[in-house]
Amino acid sequence: MLGILFGLCCLAFDGCKKTISEHDFVGKWQSSRAVTPIHLAATGEWEIRQDDGTVLQYGLWRYEEKQIIWNVMQAGRLVSDRNPVLLVAPMQFHLKEADGAVTVFRRLP
Repeated sequence: MLGILFGLCCLAFDGCKKTISEHDFVGKWQSSRAVTPIHLAATGEWEIRQDDGTVLQYGLWRYEEKQIIWNVMQAGRLVSDRNPVLLVAPMQFHLKEADGAVTVFRRLP
């Protein structure tokens, strides 16, 4: 009986899935792969910024076709990195890296 109830709840929630947009990613995040937080702006800019305001790295980002696409200048040329989005929740999102690893981003205040 409990299994049937769980299945019905899952069907009900699947029908209410919200559309994911770039707005879901805007904010300050702690990545499982870095110590310094990353800031994703609604303007499409991102930066890894220390608490004192020092910017360590920056570039552009966008959400497209269920992927986050990061752009950064490296050695004088623009490099793009596409990461499939595996999960989006109010306080976290997960990306799949090129090497197959999963990076978890947790929202910071």
